[in-house]
Amino acid sequence: MNFKVTFVLYILILISGLSGCQSLNIDKAIEVNENEDWLMAGCNPEKTNTSKSSADIKPPFDLLWSHDVDAGMSKNSLTVSDAVVFVNTLNGELFALDILSGKSLGRFSVTGESSFSAPLIFGNNIITTSSGNKGNTIFSYNLIRGDVRWARNVRWIESSPVLLEENIYVASVDGSLFKLNVRDGVIIWKSGLKNRLADFYTSPAVSGGKLFLGGTDGIMYAFETKHGKGLWKFNAGAPVYSDVSLKNGRLYFGADNKIFYCVDTAGNKIWEKDLATQFQSSCTFYQNSVITAGVDGKVYSLDTSGGNVNWVFQTKGTISASPVLHKDLIFIGSYDGYFYCINAANGKVLWKYLCEGRVKTTAVIWKEYIFTSSDDKFVYCFK
Repeated sequence: MNFKVTFVLYILILISGLSGCQSLNIDKAIEVNENEDWLMAGCNPEKTNTSKSSADIKPPFDLLWSHDVDAGMSKNSLTVSDAVVFVNTLNGELFALDILSGKSLGRFSVTGESSFSAPLIFGNNIITTSSGNKGNTIFSYNLIRGDVRWARNVRWIESSPVLLEENIYVASVDGSLFKLNVRDGVIIWKSGLKNRLADFYTSPAVSGGKLFLGGTDGIMYAFETKHGKGLWKFNAGAPVYSDVSLKNGRLYFGADNKIFYCVDTAGNKIWEKDLATQFQSSCTFYQNSVITAGVDGKVYSLDTSGGNVNWVFQTKGTISASPVLHKDLIFIGSYDGYFYCINAANGKVLWKYLCEGRVKTTAVIWKEYIFTSSDDKFVYCFK
């Protein structure tokens, strides 16, 4: 075989491979159940990381399947609806995996270099973001038609979009905030910080007509959702890389000065607790406690009234994933390679599974199925 023929065959194979990466079509329409599905990062606009499943899930759990998605995943990468789990990867691909079999239903490549966000599910459209691209950075991909319905440039994105009442709220690294219509991608308003005082690596939490997120300047910001007007600033004293979580009119988050804060929605500090660790995780809530995790590898349960420590669970690696609550169970992964199930009442480990790599990604739950991923580039499904 001469060089010319070999070169032509190589190009044909390359084109075929690229075409395959762009193919994501689902024959049957996704039937979204907002009372059951995990549709966005944190599961809801308040980012409480609380399962909506009514299933009676008890350890021990069996590994149902694992699937190689060819790349690593960020701390928020998974969502699920109607027996399909959606996965964003750090090489900018969106996967759809069948829950029962673990087989791929296809994948779609965005034009950026990476996707740090959890896919946002809106009916048969998946909203995904990218970074490292000077063009469009947020996309609505239609699963039935198998194409991009709309795309917009909302700067460099490393946080997950939030959906509330058919509006998308998303923050960019350069300190900008955007509100878009989920159906057509029209930008309703752009807001943010003047003179780029901070970068936003966190995802906004939304409740009661207000949007909250922390910046690298150590400020927790509040904006109103109607027009994007700034409302107040709370000085946390150090950069904030953890998503804020909302519960009963209070904000809970950690900062790089190793302080965990409880602030009300008017910007007043209720209490603070020095936990001697930095934070990347958002929170979940069990009865009268807030549960978070530190980069020191510990999971903390604090009393919501004053921040007193109820219990601490120690892993042997850093934690970037957020704790996820299902009834009285906490699910969380660690850089030690283990995926844990912990008793939410007392912090006792009930079950653990050793993955092939560090577990960075926040788990999601759908019915009796539990999902996470690790650095070995695999998504895991337990039942």
